[in-house]
Amino acid sequence: MEDSMLSHINDDSLFLHAFEKSPIGMALLSCNGSFLKVNSSYCNMLGYSEGELVTIGFSIVTHPEDLEADLKLWGKLVQGEMDGYQIEKRYVHKSGSVLWGLLNVTVGRNLQGIQGKDIFIAQIVDITEQKAKEEELKRIEELHKLISEHSQDVILRLTPEGIISYVSPAIRNQLGYEPEELIGKYAYEYWHPEDMNGGWLRRGNADQEDSRIYVYRLRHKKGHYIWQEAHSKKIRNAAGEILHAISMGRDITERIHSEDIIRRSEKLTLVGELAAGIAHEIRNPLTSLRGFMQMYMKEDIEGTRKLRNDVMISEIDRINEIVSELLVLAKPTNEVFELRDMAHIFNHVTRLLEGQANLYNVQIKGALDARLPLVQCQSSIKQVFINILKNAIESMPNGGEVVIQAKQMNENVYIRIHDEGHGIPQEEIAKIGNPFFTTKETGTGLGLMVSMRIIQNHRGTMRIESEVGKGTMVEVILPIHESRTASER
Repeated sequence: MEDSMLSHINDDSLFLHAFEKSPIGMALLSCNGSFLKVNSSYCNMLGYSEGELVTIGFSIVTHPEDLEADLKLWGKLVQGEMDGYQIEKRYVHKSGSVLWGLLNVTVGRNLQGIQGKDIFIAQIVDITEQKAKEEELKRIEELHKLISEHSQDVILRLTPEGIISYVSPAIRNQLGYEPEELIGKYAYEYWHPEDMNGGWLRRGNADQEDSRIYVYRLRHKKGHYIWQEAHSKKIRNAAGEILHAISMGRDITERIHSEDIIRRSEKLTLVGELAAGIAHEIRNPLTSLRGFMQMYMKEDIEGTRKLRNDVMISEIDRINEIVSELLVLAKPTNEVFELRDMAHIFNHVTRLLEGQANLYNVQIKGALDARLPLVQCQSSIKQVFINILKNAIESMPNGGEVVIQAKQMNENVYIRIHDEGHGIPQEEIAKIGNPFFTTKETGTGLGLMVSMRIIQNHRGTMRIESEVGKGTMVEVILPIHESRTASER
């Protein structure tokens, strides 16, 4: 029967020519799965001769793990349940190596049904190289997924219009959002308004570079901003069109704050050196002026010039006070570091400012940790809290509350002073501590600068948070143990 079918095929010279010359492997099979005829491409692909393949059948050259799936589809085809099928399967080369093929099987039905007279045509395309590329791509995708899901940096994919199409899970820690909350959103909605000029994909931006590094601020879900450093790259197609942009962003808020502390420290040192020279030049003539002024007041027996004299003495004392603050900036004091009770210091400072607080209708409340440790510090630390509390009271002309909180965390004491004053605009907070910058009409700006110098001398830090109309919080962090510099010992 098989000979008669084969003879019928051989009569069709056109089909036979196409069969033999086909660049892909082709085989003719009977319903029992034996090869009737195979072309040279099929033989070359598997390393067998036509005679060998006709003898061994297709099950021998099929990888054992793929045989069951192939036989299941073959059975349905033979039983007439389908007219053809396609499957990716592995083949075993005569040498023992494994290759991948895309198998497509169709059937030529006999007019009298499927009584063993059907011819099955198998076409096999070698896709080994394609599968290797797919596997490599799959490994790359898995690696990318592993990196993106476990990286502390946020990975973004943006459309050419700046729409977020992918965001890695690290966004939860950086900005507080779930990744799905940001998909489809315009990335620049979350940028700080002052940083918008750096928006790479924003319409009208003249920056045509394909890669860049940029530092900017992003709005957290809770409303505050963090600093991020992003490494970004535009991905283009063969025509040079932007397909998308990839960005990896790292939270550098702590680094920015540290750099700010260093800048402030350098600024304090520079201002201190300048202040020392100025203070000494002013103080000598100032002492003489005050002495002569006191003599002048004694000569005013009738007191006709008393008001003017009092104003002049008051102003001279004010200048002297500014000079004293300048000298504090000039160099650290020689006070000794001693164990001091912070609760006692706060009580003392509160009593000193009690009169001014009453004048402004301000209540000072304490919320101190009951087990607050003794802290190695200088007596000048009182001046820090006097300056902060004084500013807090004066920020509430209509009255309110000032709350002092203090607690130990690890090797530090954290002191927070909250007020309900008019607050400080965000753009001005960064300027606090600069010489002669103040938000008060009659202030000099030296009080907080002196305070920062004292805190620096204690190896501590000061941080300010504020919201206009709601108040200000000043946080002072002091190490519990002695923190003197080598030059002070």
